[in-house]
Amino acid sequence: MKIFLSGHEGLLGSGFEKIYGNRYEITGYDIKDGDNLLDYPNLIKKMKGCEQVVHLAAIPRPVKGKGFEEYFEANDLSTLNVIKAAVATGAKRIIYASSTSIYGVEVGIPFKIPIKEDQPFVSQYIPADRLSCGNEYLAYHGSKVIAEQMLAWYGLTKKIQTVALRFGPVNVKYLGTSVSIENAAQAIHLVLDSRKEFWYEAFSIVDELDHIDISKAKRILGYHPEKPDYSKYLIVSELNEKAV
Repeated sequence: MKIFLSGHEGLLGSGFEKIYGNRYEITGYDIKDGDNLLDYPNLIKKMKGCEQVVHLAAIPRPVKGKGFEEYFEANDLSTLNVIKAAVATGAKRIIYASSTSIYGVEVGIPFKIPIKEDQPFVSQYIPADRLSCGNEYLAYHGSKVIAEQMLAWYGLTKKIQTVALRFGPVNVKYLGTSVSIENAAQAIHLVLDSRKEFWYEAFSIVDELDHIDISKAKRILGYHPEKPDYSKYLIVSELNEKAV
C-alpha cells in the first residue's frame, strides 16, 4: 500500500517508519525536507497515487510565546490543505494525529475523568473563571478541536473517510497520561490495514491507564497496548489535581 506521511521526520513519524516502514510504500512530507503543508500544489504533486494519508505534522504541544494564529496556521490551515488534497487525489482515508489535549489534559484545565471519546470538549462545559492555564494551552487545545471538526465535516458528508487518533504525550508521562511510540505506531498501522469504513471516528490512543477509556480502540481497531518501560519516559507531573 502506498501511503502519504506528513511529519515523517518527527518523533512519531520516524518511529512509525522504523517499526512499520517495510509494510508500506511511504511518501514522506516534512518541513525539514523543504515541503510546506501550505504549498497546496506541492501537496497534490507528492500525494498523487497514495491510497491513504497519515497526517502527523503540526506544532505538537503548547509552546510558551506561540499565539493562536500560529497554531491555527500550522495545525488547522495546513490540515485543511491536507484534507482537500487527499480528496482531490482520490485517497480513500485520512488518519489525523489528534491529542488528549482535546479533552483538556493540560496544566490549569480541570478535565473530567474517566475520559471517553464522547465527552464534551473543554469549551463546551468549562467557564473562563475555572481556567488557570496559559493562553498557549488553550490555543493548542483549540487547534485540535478545530481540526477534528473539519475532519468530521469531510467524513460525515462522505467525501473521504476520516479517523482522529487522540494520542497521549509520546514517550512522556504528562499529568498521568502517556503513549509509547510503539503503541501509537500500532494504532496507525491498525487503521491503515482496517477493512472497516470510518466516516469520522475518534479513538483515544494511550497506554493502559486508569483514567482514559480505550475500550473503543480495542473493540473496533483491535488495539492492544504493550506495557511500556516507564523508566525511559520523561515524567512531567502527576495527574492534574484539578481533575473532576
